[in-house]
Amino acid sequence: MLFLAVTLGFFVENQREHLVEHNRAKQYATFLHSDLVKDTANLTERIDAMTTGIKTMDTLILILKSVDSEASEKRIYALSTYPYSNPIFTASTSTIEQLKSSGSLRYFRNAELIRNFSDYDNNIRLINTVENRNAYISEETRKFLSQFLDLKGVPLPRIVASDAVGLEQSFIPETLKLYKKDRAQFDQYANLCTLKQLDWRNRIRIMSRTLNSARNLILSLKKEYDLK
Repeated sequence: MLFLAVTLGFFVENQREHLVEHNRAKQYATFLHSDLVKDTANLTERIDAMTTGIKTMDTLILILKSVDSEASEKRIYALSTYPYSNPIFTASTSTIEQLKSSGSLRYFRNAELIRNFSDYDNNIRLINTVENRNAYISEETRKFLSQFLDLKGVPLPRIVASDAVGLEQSFIPETLKLYKKDRAQFDQYANLCTLKQLDWRNRIRIMSRTLNSARNLILSLKKEYDLK
């Protein structure tokens, strides 16, 4: 009887511990799911903005390379919005970091979920690495533009839906002129735009992969913990 009581007590305690861990796992899963929903929207907006920016810079490069670049001052101002901007992605990593630092990742038992978590975490860190490594491109471009044109005449891009000012609402004053108009300056600006396009294409590729891994992780969380 004593052996049976000890065994039953052990079984009950084990079940209780399992239930506590499951509840904690679901709580973390809920927080992580909420972060991922924000991140996927954020990623989508930045991918769209950068894709538009690459096309815009194609037009700007053609103008800068043309023989009558000086006659297109207003268009150069209007199209300089994306070379000047830098729509970086900042992930909501508080839950991810807490899971890793506290050892709470052990609460997730599903192998596919853990693999998707790892993929997303690795992609986030890759995005940060690339953005930090190539930050000099935006710095050099902005430094050049500050000496090439009047920055107050460059319209702000609408990166996210909540942005109040879109390109179509921007106003370019008639009096704005380019500070430097020699061929070397136009060519230098065109080269900076090309460099930025290469950076953005690479970042779009990584962001698209990150977006896919985020969606896979969301599906795993929903399936494992019956999240809505």
